[in-house]
Order: sequence, then C-alpha cells, then structure tokens
Amino acid sequence: MAYKTAKQTNVPASPSSRQGSKRDQFRGRMGKRYPDLDLDDEDAYYDQMGKAFDEYEGYERNSRRLSERMKASPAFRDMIIAAGKQDDFDPIIWLTEQRGLDLDALRDDPEYADRLAEAHSRYLEREAENEEIDRAMAENMPKSVEAIRAKAEEMGLTDAQTQEIVGKMYKCMDDMVHGILDPGYFALLAKGESHDRDVSQAHDEGMAAGLSKKIDDRLRNLESSRERVSGRQAPVRRPEPRQRRERNMFLAGDEDEGV
Repeated sequence: MAYKTAKQTNVPASPSSRQGSKRDQFRGRMGKRYPDLDLDDEDAYYDQMGKAFDEYEGYERNSRRLSERMKASPAFRDMIIAAGKQDDFDPIIWLTEQRGLDLDALRDDPEYADRLAEAHSRYLEREAENEEIDRAMAENMPKSVEAIRAKAEEMGLTDAQTQEIVGKMYKCMDDMVHGILDPGYFALLAKGESHDRDVSQAHDEGMAAGLSKKIDDRLRNLESSRERVSGRQAPVRRPEPRQRRERNMFLAGDEDEGV
C-alpha cells in the first residue's frame, strides 16, 4: 500500500543563511589556497586578502597591456593565440610557416645581422650575470647562515625564533619583487637608523667631553706650574740684615759687633 506524502514546497532560504553559505564557501577556498593562514586571525586574514588583491590587480594591468599590444599588432596576436593551442610551440617555425620568415635573408642583411649579434651578446651577458649570482649565492649563503646563527645566539634567540625571523626576511624580499613594501619593516629600519645615529652622537659627545676635560686638567696643571715658577706662591721671608753700629774713633778698644 502506497502512502501519499505531503507535497513539499521550496522555502527560500533567508538572506542570512545564504550569506553564511557563501562565506563558508569562500573561507573554504581561502583555506585550500593558503593552508598556513589562520582564518580566525582578522589581521592576518585581511593582510593576505590585500596581497591577493594586489596580485590580481597586477595580472589585470598585464592583461590589459597585452590586449593593447595584440590589437596594435595582428601578427603578434595570431602568434599568441597559436602559442596557446600548441604545447610545443616554436615561434621561429610559426613565423616561417605563417609569415614567410626568411632566415637567410635576415643573415644577409647587414643592419639586421648587427641587431641579431647585439641581441645574442645581451643574452650572453645575462647568462654570465646569472652564473655570477649563482656563484655568489653558493659562496655567501653559508657565511650568512653562520653569521645569523651567531647573532641569534648572542641575542639569546631560540632556533624556532630564528627560523621565524629568517622567514620574515625572505617574505619581505618576495614582496619587494612584487612591488610590495612593508611599512612595518620600513619603520623597523628607520628606528634602527635613528638608534645608530643617537649612539654615534652620544659617542661623539662623550669623546668631546673627555677631550675637553683633559684639556682643562692640562691647563690647570700648567697654571699651577707657572705659579710655582713665577713665585706667585706665599713669599719666602728673608732674614733681615743686622744693624751695624758706627765706630767711635774717640773710644779706644771699641769693636764692630756687626762684622
């Protein structure tokens, strides 16, 4: 025996429930894209959202520029479209096939041959710079790691704290590559610069005060020496000469007592 069920009606969800569902979906996407992000930390959440928006705006600007260049050059537009359809796309082959590129004619053209030679020279210079950077990295990185460890030990930092700070340093470098300058890091460097300047000023003032004290001490010693030499000290009393009695020629046997 079949039972009849009541006709179910679709009750529209309230705006709050729809909003909650969309929010949960968005939080789920953010959690998958940024697994280390604490979605409950409002400052960290909006900071990451700001960076993602900056990245999106960068892509948007580049896409707009690319569209403008494609409109200005139909050949470039067609090549970009063809490149998107082929995994092993070769621009030289495509230009030869679609635009009749003649490599022999380019090599025989003195002006174009010079341009090709300059382009190849720039390529070699760039490769040499990259190799130099790799060599410098291999040489400097171990020294930097040891210096960081020594400084961390001097400051009493744990390994976890050291790794966290180094991670922030790398993050700042990555942000700078994308044109993002952290105001907090700028303020930190500014405070350090002000501290170094204050310490240097205090050192200079201390040196000046010490030098002034030495000069004053020398002047006082010199003044004391001059006073001793010039007799400005208490005068030394000399013995007064004894009075000599005059000799009386009329008195016989009278002697000079003062001689």
